[in-house]
Amino acid sequence: MNARYDFGRNWSGLAEGFEEEHLSQACADLHRLVGNVTGKTFLDIGCGSGLHSAAALRLGAASVTAFDYDLSCIATTRAVLSRFASNAKWSVGHGDVLDRASLPSGTFDIVYSWGVLHHTGDMWTAIRNAGGLVGKGGRYAIAIYLKTPLCGLWTVEKRLYSSYRWLRPPVKALFVSAYLSARALRHRDAISFMKNYRARRGMEFLADVDDWLGGYPYQSTSTRELEAFVEKLGFRTGKRFNLNPGLGLFGTGCGEWCFERNDVGLSNSDSATGEARTSQP
Repeated sequence: MNARYDFGRNWSGLAEGFEEEHLSQACADLHRLVGNVTGKTFLDIGCGSGLHSAAALRLGAASVTAFDYDLSCIATTRAVLSRFASNAKWSVGHGDVLDRASLPSGTFDIVYSWGVLHHTGDMWTAIRNAGGLVGKGGRYAIAIYLKTPLCGLWTVEKRLYSSYRWLRPPVKALFVSAYLSARALRHRDAISFMKNYRARRGMEFLADVDDWLGGYPYQSTSTRELEAFVEKLGFRTGKRFNLNPGLGLFGTGCGEWCFERNDVGLSNSDSATGEARTSQP
């Protein structure tokens, strides 16, 4: 039974419809989290659709290096960058953040991984390995699912959704119906919500639903756990957003963090390995 969700299938179909408004929203979201990227080297771990790699280049990054575990995501990212950043400096390849031998050599001014590291099957090792790619004085921007009382149930659902394709249409229909009905009961306009979803999120509602329902492997964390872990890797916590996990009835959002490399008293070898400085929560 193959329980790994096929993210590339979802992203490849979505990326075909990307327009300038999608890129503009991605630029706004990226700038909000990481700040100025002008002249910076930018690493996109788990590039997915490639939209945020394109956003980094549109915002003035000197170069973008991107990699993904999923071959479909690699092809999609190359297509998106060829369309939106054909004259910029970028490279896209295959990599596994859990396999150091497959990672790019050197370090980067900004390492970015939005909603990816919790899908690797070993989130804490993924966070450690990704952090080791941040250069001196650099920034480390990640988004990780927040822990809720219902994360255990969602883990089971995601495994089943990823493993059995025939389950996907009925589960997706049930989730969308329940979610929109709950919004209506709270006197919120469900139709307007769906129509305005792209403008608010830069994404499509049904694609996001599919990503949530199928995102397996799946792990989550609390704000306290994550910040303590990353700070032990030699970072200080900078910007942070969306830190209220809620009950988790319809899932959980991603907390967002932009950590800054704290270079005082930390060797490069320590930051790359975390040895003798960090332990898994």
